[in-house]
Amino acid sequence: MSSTSDRLPPQVALGEERGFWGAAMAILRKDLLAEWRTKERLSTMVFFVLLTLLVFNFSFELGGSALHQIGPGVLWSAFVFASLFGLHRTFAAEQENNCIDALLVAPINRGALYLGKMVGNLLFLLMVELLTLPFFALFFNLSLQTYLLPLLGVFALGAGCLSAVGTLFAAMCGNLRLRELLLPLLLLPMVAPVIISCVGTTSMIFQERNPEEYLPYLRILGVYCVVFSTLSLILFDHVVEE
Repeated sequence: MSSTSDRLPPQVALGEERGFWGAAMAILRKDLLAEWRTKERLSTMVFFVLLTLLVFNFSFELGGSALHQIGPGVLWSAFVFASLFGLHRTFAAEQENNCIDALLVAPINRGALYLGKMVGNLLFLLMVELLTLPFFALFFNLSLQTYLLPLLGVFALGAGCLSAVGTLFAAMCGNLRLRELLLPLLLLPMVAPVIISCVGTTSMIFQERNPEEYLPYLRILGVYCVVFSTLSLILFDHVVEE
């Protein structure tokens, strides 16, 4: 008599063997391969950030004191609103032809689905930040050698916070008619502490303050990322059931 896994389709049997981390990495690999082929999310997000920076470049005399006054706000406003484009597409491919239902009945932990999607969003946001940072430096006459390492830390924490919360809300709004409107309305109030901390930290980095002065902001971002990642893993199962 053949075993149960022998009678199951290959994809299902593979899902049983992979476990939590294997399933999460499979979801992540699928999203990365799809994005590599289409460039759908990255191109839109990068174009939006560059367009925002270009508009501010023509609207204000950037550089000098403007770097400390409006530079961090311009940078993070562009990142946050660009992230909405990527988050909106988080479950778009699976919702076509009801593929999301097949994922939900697959023998994998649903937390793995959240983790794979969240890490994918994190990587996309980090790539957008790294691709557009040289243009920001060009428009603001900024020398990256002085600020690069601290900025990379803030970028990673900020992107982690946005991805942790945004992936959950993207799943929550996925089947709603007005999801394009509801996602920013629900997400932006939740990430307000993240935006404030990221802007404040970036401003202090540009002013070459002592790292001890912006460590409290970094702690806020770190705690926020850990807490909301954990809560999202717990709540994701209930969210997708709805």
